Amino acid sequence: MKTKYLALIISGSIILATSITLLVIYLPDNTLPAPDFNWVFPANSTYYDDYAKVPFMVPMRDGVKLATDVYIPTNINESLPVIFVRTPYDKDMMLTFLSGYVTRDFVLILQDFRGFYESDGEKGMPFFTEQTDGHDSLLWISEQQWCNDKIGTWGPSALGVAQYMMAPNAPNSLVCQLPMVATTDTYTAAFRGGQLRYELLVPWMDGNSYPANNLDLLKEHEMLDDFWSGGRIVNNYSDINAASLHLGGFYDIFCQDTINAFMAYQYQGGTSALGNAKLIMGPWVHGMASVPTGEITFPYQNLGILFKAGDALFEKWLKDNSTLWDQLPTVAFYLMSSTRLNPDTNGNGWFQSDKWPLDTLTQDLFFYNNLSLLPTASSSVSDQLNFIYDPNSPVPTIGGGNLNIAAGAYDQQSLEERDDVLVFSTPILTEPITIVGQIDVSLFISSNCIDTDFTVKLTDVYPDNTSMLITDTILRVRNRESVSSWDFMTPGNIYNITIPFDSTAYHFNEGHQLRIDISSSNYPRFEVNPNTGDGLWDNDTTLIANNTIYTNSISASKISLPTVNLGDLLPFNFDDVASDQNFSFVVVYSIPTTKLSYIGFPFIAVALVRINRGKYPTIDFL
Repeated sequence: MKTKYLALIISGSIILATSITLLVIYLPDNTLPAPDFNWVFPANSTYYDDYAKVPFMVPMRDGVKLATDVYIPTNINESLPVIFVRTPYDKDMMLTFLSGYVTRDFVLILQDFRGFYESDGEKGMPFFTEQTDGHDSLLWISEQQWCNDKIGTWGPSALGVAQYMMAPNAPNSLVCQLPMVATTDTYTAAFRGGQLRYELLVPWMDGNSYPANNLDLLKEHEMLDDFWSGGRIVNNYSDINAASLHLGGFYDIFCQDTINAFMAYQYQGGTSALGNAKLIMGPWVHGMASVPTGEITFPYQNLGILFKAGDALFEKWLKDNSTLWDQLPTVAFYLMSSTRLNPDTNGNGWFQSDKWPLDTLTQDLFFYNNLSLLPTASSSVSDQLNFIYDPNSPVPTIGGGNLNIAAGAYDQQSLEERDDVLVFSTPILTEPITIVGQIDVSLFISSNCIDTDFTVKLTDVYPDNTSMLITDTILRVRNRESVSSWDFMTPGNIYNITIPFDSTAYHFNEGHQLRIDISSSNYPRFEVNPNTGDGLWDNDTTLIANNTIYTNSISASKISLPTVNLGDLLPFNFDDVASDQNFSFVVVYSIPTTKLSYIGFPFIAVALVRINRGKYPTIDFL
């Protein structure tokens, strides 16, 4: 009997030992929680295949609570780095773009702005509360057990603006940011050269149900004053201590703002920001992944960079894995060029630099009365050109850096036939011209009115006379010295005004012409100037302006181009950036365009995303 019991004990011990051994061998390590990690999913959690959603109402300093969804891997056994996204466009939509991060051991947090969707509070002036709400949210996240005190932020457009607003003096847990097509300055988002960016701001505020009195606030504060301090961080870059990757487009509404933000983080930022910024500028409108760009489909865009960018940043700064980050140059930019009639152009590809702006040579082109652009000023002492600007018949917008109307590169020939547009062109190029950087226009002007606008466009004239828009700009003359004050003209007096364009990168081919169109309106891209000197929307009448451009040796109007030798530029191939991730899936997104029209991906209807094992995605638009 004793032998029988002994045998049973031995057999049981063997079975128990074998079972424990098998469990140790086959049970995944991450199912066993660390001794000091006791996170338990609350009862209101919603479970998916690999993660769970935990909803919170996070209190802000003024008592307002913001709807915040936290997505946590179900096998979590230690605190993890966090990717944090704040949005006015419904946090539930963002999960489509970002759920993959949760399966790669990140905690994903999606939060509605105050006053939007499930969050409490009221909508005020756009982005004026994003700094304090961002800071309060970061502090709350840092206190949670599932956060390892490393937080990165992500998002385009308004989501990117929210990132910028929360950056100065943020808690130390904010270690990196990925803002895309965004601005650090809500004043420049609202006004360009002192003039209201009508089609950008007014439909956007209306579409997002902002209070009607916000338009009254625009009227009261069309000059830059202390009112705007809540929505701009341009004086606080040294207080930023986050690494960053900035993505923008040369036809984006925030083209120059994105570049300025990169330069500020890289060269003016705090200790952790300084020297830890990267910039990627593509041939994109505000939608970034929208193809074509107006009337041009630029080849070799490699839209997979939108995925590589996030991985590079978050793997480096949240997980100390620099594999991708170190392969990206400090600056990568797409050099645009014509495609039709020039299939073998040396443009239309990616290049890299260790800084921005690049080292360039300034090439001046002077305006002539015969409507030519030449490298030396006219010898005439009296040449000038006039045009009549009627605010009741403005030049309509066709393309450019728009949000709510067609954006990108469009042919301007129909507008160049108007009497209120002056059209200056170079001779047909016998050698190509490559420009990379910010262009300035210096005009000597006068008017019979105390105030008016001057608009300027740069176009590429093809051999078949297509005049393709590259970039444009505007100045309200009363703001020629400052956007913080008004300085009205004395009718008939000559003034020298300087108007900067947004930066661009463009290669003009042989056989083409470089063209400048000058007028006084571009509506609805910009509000119409009534020429009366009244404040925004305060006029009850309009005046017809007789505007003059001076083109003589004494008052020599010119455009200054930042030129480079194409052969000196260093190409960059995103395909050489290898991934250490090993995943593969195919997914079709079918997204209502009505929702997307205000979130920074405005024109995508259906996108097929293919991600091959060990590589990044290519995107085909259906």
